[in-house]
Amino acid sequence: MKRLIQPLLLLLLVSVMAGLGHAQDTSADSQRREAWDQETIDIFATLPVQNGGRVKPMESLAGLRLLMLNGKRTLKLDSGEKLGPSAWALETIFFPDDARKENCIRIENDAVLVELGLASKKKRDWYSYDELLPARAAISREAGNAASKEAAKRNPVERQMLKLDIDLSNFEDLLGMLEPLRLNFDVSESARLSKLFGASAVVSQVDVFHQIPALVELQKDTDLAAVADREVLAKLFRAMDQARARGGRGPTLVPPASGIQEGDSWWGVGDLVDLGMLDLAGTKLSVTDQLEALDFIDQMERSKLDRTAFRGALTRLHGKLETMANARGIYEHVGQEVALTRLDPFTKALVFFLLAFLLLAVSFLTTKFQFLNKGVWGLALLGFGFLAYGVVMRCIIRERPPVVTLYDTILFVSAIAILAAFIMEWMLRIRVALGLAVVLGIVGMFLAGRYELKEVASAGDTMASVVAVLDTNYYLAIHVTTIAIGYSGGLLAAAIGHVWILGKLFRYREGDKAFYKSITRMTYGAVCFALFFALFGTVMGGIWANDSWGRFWGWDPKENGALLICLWLLLTLHLRLGGYIRDRGLAAMAIGAGSVVAASWWGVNLLSVGLHSYGFTSGIALILFSFWAIELLVLASSLVDHLRRNGTPPVQHA
Repeated sequence: MKRLIQPLLLLLLVSVMAGLGHAQDTSADSQRREAWDQETIDIFATLPVQNGGRVKPMESLAGLRLLMLNGKRTLKLDSGEKLGPSAWALETIFFPDDARKENCIRIENDAVLVELGLASKKKRDWYSYDELLPARAAISREAGNAASKEAAKRNPVERQMLKLDIDLSNFEDLLGMLEPLRLNFDVSESARLSKLFGASAVVSQVDVFHQIPALVELQKDTDLAAVADREVLAKLFRAMDQARARGGRGPTLVPPASGIQEGDSWWGVGDLVDLGMLDLAGTKLSVTDQLEALDFIDQMERSKLDRTAFRGALTRLHGKLETMANARGIYEHVGQEVALTRLDPFTKALVFFLLAFLLLAVSFLTTKFQFLNKGVWGLALLGFGFLAYGVVMRCIIRERPPVVTLYDTILFVSAIAILAAFIMEWMLRIRVALGLAVVLGIVGMFLAGRYELKEVASAGDTMASVVAVLDTNYYLAIHVTTIAIGYSGGLLAAAIGHVWILGKLFRYREGDKAFYKSITRMTYGAVCFALFFALFGTVMGGIWANDSWGRFWGWDPKENGALLICLWLLLTLHLRLGGYIRDRGLAAMAIGAGSVVAASWWGVNLLSVGLHSYGFTSGIALILFSFWAIELLVLASSLVDHLRRNGTPPVQHA
């Protein structure tokens, strides 16, 4: 779009005398005087915005930006007021002077501030934009140096510096979103212009756009009396161009007009101001709806201290954008996403799983109260219900299968493993599978919450657009879904194997052979379950690869990881059926299966090579190696226990 705008603006500006008109910056009058009312917040929350290749509600965009900056989706002000995502975005966009002073930027490592020569508060603390502003140029410079290095070679300070630069840029986009509308222009030196604008001495960008036809005619007037008017008009145009360059990089709110711009990229305030300048240059562009939306935004900026008038302009803008988005068939899920974001189902699932775990612990201490077991069931089912609801709604909103990103896999794998554990508990009723369902729910939701920050930092969204290589055909949907189910089965088998091994180590129900036989049957069933879906998913992946890339198998690291899962599970079943391993051996092999799943699921992504390297993420290596070390410790402890119970086999002499 800039390639089209710049030459036309140049033609416009060279046609008049150069000069700079008097401009009045109205941003000083930006002190917020009262809290935002809920009705205004709700309307603003459902404004459609294009970001990260998809259309989402303003609530989601603001929540993601705030999560990156603040580490959570809410901001508590020094006054004690708590702002949600949309209220924070309203504050930042319309009252930037206030927003710059709020401690909303989290610094994880104060070594960054030492590097920049800034005073630090604590090792990890929150800072305002104004506190970091003196070092803004240094942050950009150091971030550029960090970006030139490979991700694996960056030290913690460099990683934090790079993130801080990105965070500040995103925050600046919101702060400066309305800058092109905040400069007013003095036209009092021209009697004709003052009369044209209703005897007003000061006009805004949008005021000028409403008088485009008359201004074009005035520019063409050759009468000597119009020379002074054209001089003022030239100053006005120069001032408008200066204002346009000051900002307007924020969220893209308005769908583009057809035939103007290639692709489906939406327009922000800066783009809309450019469109007004193009129209002023005499082009015949059909941008009436877009400039009308700009008019509503301008009304919101002018009336921000009058909340009733502000809400009226916001309502008109919402109606206009909703109509334009509906015409493209891309608005229907906006309300659903706002509801999902505000419900926060995965946090609620974690809470219910934690409550279920506490009740489960109490129920193991006493068998007098049968209702405790029912309470555990109820709380666990509520936790699973919130988890399943969140997964399903994400599928509906994106119109995609449940597994698209690594973040999705955590949610989906957890949900399937918990569901399978519920079915096992319903069949065997020994309370082991129910306990595992609760533990898996806690671990899964905790990991999802931790990884959400990484997902947002790397992709800018937890429901980002599908990577091009993944957006091909239905073979992929089957492949990724079944592979993830195979992951679930492998991890569930490992969890059950831990119960057998740890139970023997700590002498839990040692004389109850039926109890341990039931656990063995559960382990065997989980291994078979995992093998079926892992093998089927791997084959479907080959079919997809052949259809998309022209080859069934390429020994890619991710493909090798999937093959390794299948081989390990097949080896486990063969050893069991051949009598080479018994109950303890099956449990140990199941624990090994969990480690192999972790290697295929996360480990190969750390290599950052191959056709599946789109899943690379930093910061996982330490967690992964710690997990493997713990598993090795469990297996080594089991071996020592086995040798102690059965004695060391005698050495055979010839």
